[in-house]
Amino acid sequence: MLFIYCFIYSMGISGWVLAPIMQPLMLGGIAANTAAIAAGKSATHVFTSEVIYSGWTWIGGIGCTMPLVLMMLFLAKSQRLKALSKASVVPSLFNINEPVVFGIIVWNPYLMIPLWINGIVIPIMTWIGLKAGLATIPKALMQLWYIPFPVSTWLVSPSVGAIILVVLIFIVSWVIWFPFFKVYDGQIAKEEAANG
Repeated sequence: MLFIYCFIYSMGISGWVLAPIMQPLMLGGIAANTAAIAAGKSATHVFTSEVIYSGWTWIGGIGCTMPLVLMMLFLAKSQRLKALSKASVVPSLFNINEPVVFGIIVWNPYLMIPLWINGIVIPIMTWIGLKAGLATIPKALMQLWYIPFPVSTWLVSPSVGAIILVVLIFIVSWVIWFPFFKVYDGQIAKEEAANG
């Protein structure tokens, strides 16, 4: 399901169009977790907005774009990418990634592909980390998706394991974005040099 978010987003369709389908599923998951805790059982539902938007999966917004924004800010040779990163970094801290998505990712094969890969790898990694007990599965509703990571991670699952998992996810996402970013940045920098 989270791959679908990334796939349609890479084509310029906001993932929020899926809210009428996804939100009831995610709210049902957190309600089941709350009921399980109240009954003395463990929370087991991972597909909740607390996991996806607030806990681990989408650091910087859908597709885990914060690593890309930071690469553009600190590593880009292209002036265009540096300028876009300056416009994107503050919104990205609050998990709003429309500036970077609509600025360079939409219909850009260099950056659509890592967005798709993140849409598969990061949710699987999150699921494994939570099911393995590295962090506690959230049991309470928290719809404050715009709180920066890892603060939001701590709020939904206050443990060192939760912070370790979000750091691991950030690193893996960085590794996924990096080669695609380098190729694209190199191409844009050459075009800028050729145009004077």
